[in-house]
Parts: sequence; structure tokens; C-alpha cells
Amino acid sequence: MPWRRVSVAAVILATCLTVLDVVFDFVVDWAWFSELGYLDVFLTAFTTRASLFVTAFAATAIIVWLNGWLAFRVTRIPTGRSLELAGAPAHAARPTSVPDVVRTRLPLFIIGAAIAVGALVATGEMSNWDALLRFLYQRPYGQRDPVFGKDIGFYLFSLPAYVALKNWIMLTLGLVALGAGAVYWVRGHIEFESHRRRMSPTAIAHGSALLGVFFVVKAWSYGLDRYLLLYGDNGVVVGASYTDLNGSLRAVPIHTISRQRSPGNDLRQARETAVQETCWRPSAPKAASRRA
Repeated sequence: MPWRRVSVAAVILATCLTVLDVVFDFVVDWAWFSELGYLDVFLTAFTTRASLFVTAFAATAIIVWLNGWLAFRVTRIPTGRSLELAGAPAHAARPTSVPDVVRTRLPLFIIGAAIAVGALVATGEMSNWDALLRFLYQRPYGQRDPVFGKDIGFYLFSLPAYVALKNWIMLTLGLVALGAGAVYWVRGHIEFESHRRRMSPTAIAHGSALLGVFFVVKAWSYGLDRYLLLYGDNGVVVGASYTDLNGSLRAVPIHTISRQRSPGNDLRQARETAVQETCWRPSAPKAASRRA
């Protein structure tokens, strides 16, 4: 078909332009650093970027593919029931707006999406190469901060790497949730139509697991925010102000504890709400057979 040929040609053209841009930048930087006598510095930075790209690409692609494959795998087993969020109960009809090629070749689309997402995320993570080098070759500064009693080297070498890792985990979780949700939607386990809102127990369980991981990472993020208060800039002074030390700093542990406890509370509340306000009903064919 014409649109397939155009799509393939566009992908090939974009890939070639990207490769040419990378090669051009590499040659220019290599020549400039060689002229200055800092070729070792260039090779160290380039090797670190390449290693970070490969690591981030592999980790992101595997996580996205694994969740997509898991969603595809579990949706092959019919559950026979679903949670009606609104409207009348109905069987798990697959969305008609999805092309047939997507349904029949969904595993290939999951692999392609995982590779594309992994490449995009890894490209963005390459900018953290200096934070990685500072973390790997850190040395104690020999002086501690007066608030937390940590060595100054922690703020210079370790904290930026922790923040970068946290941001990558949060981004990956968001992409995983979108990818898994798309698979459940294509397989008919999630419906968001104007007259009906429906989710299968499998989709709810998968989303609940991702939500629990999100709350754990968010709790860790609140723990890192304590140290970031020392970087605060309110326009008058740089560093932790009186309000930060006596207000924000004391509020961070409360947020952390609430985030750590919230996954179980949310799941328990969702389960109680499902029992009280909704009901688990069999699919339409089984219900019709019982009435008959």
C-alpha cells in the first residue's frame, strides 16, 4: 500500500539524517579535542555517553516490553467478568477503531514500541554523563553540612545521580502505564466510551502494581527533596531559609510516610468501594444463558 511505502521511506530518511548528525558531531568534536591535546577527555566523555545510552536503552526497552508482553499474555485468558464503572454491563468487545493489523500483530507492535521508547529515553539520558562520572569517581570533601551532617561530597557527587535515576524511573513508569493501558484497550479489557466505563480485574491488578511502585518511588523522591532544600533559591538568599528548615523540612517526613502507606490504603479502599457501589457480573452470554 502507498502509505506503508511512505512510512518506511520516512523512517529510513529520519534514521539516515540522525546517523549523519551524530557522525558529524563526533568528527568535529574529535578533531577539536585532538587539536587541543585533550583527546583522552573526549574519549572518556564519549565512552560514558555511549555506555549510558546502551544501559538506559536496554533497561527501558526491557521494562516496557515486559509489561506490554505481560498485558498481552494475561489478556489471552478470558476472565468472564469485569468491573462496570458506569453504564450497563456488557461483554468485553474489542474497540472497532483499532485496525486489524494492530490486533493480529500486536506482539510486533509491542516490540517496536519498546525499541522506539527505549531509544528516545536513552537519548535524553545521555545528558547525565557528567553526573554518572562524578558519582563513580567521587571523593569525600572533608566538610559536613550543618543541617543533615552529610559530607559536602554527597551533594556534589551522589545527589545529582540519585535525582537523575529517580527521574528516569518516574518517566519509565509513566511510559509503561501508557503502553500497558494501550494493550489492554486493544484487547478489549479497558473501555472508555460515552455510555460505558469498564475495566477488567486483570487491568486493575496491573495498574495497581504500577501504582504501588510509583508511590514507593515518590516516597524516595520526598526523601531526596529534603537535601534539595539546601539548594533553594527564593530570590534573596541561596540555600535553606528559615521557612524551609522549620516548615518544609518537617513536612517532608509526613509526605513520605503517607506515600508509603497510601498504596495499601488505596487498594483497600478501591476494593471496598467496588464491593459496596458496584458488583462483579458475568459476561453477557453467561448472563443470557442463566436467564434462559
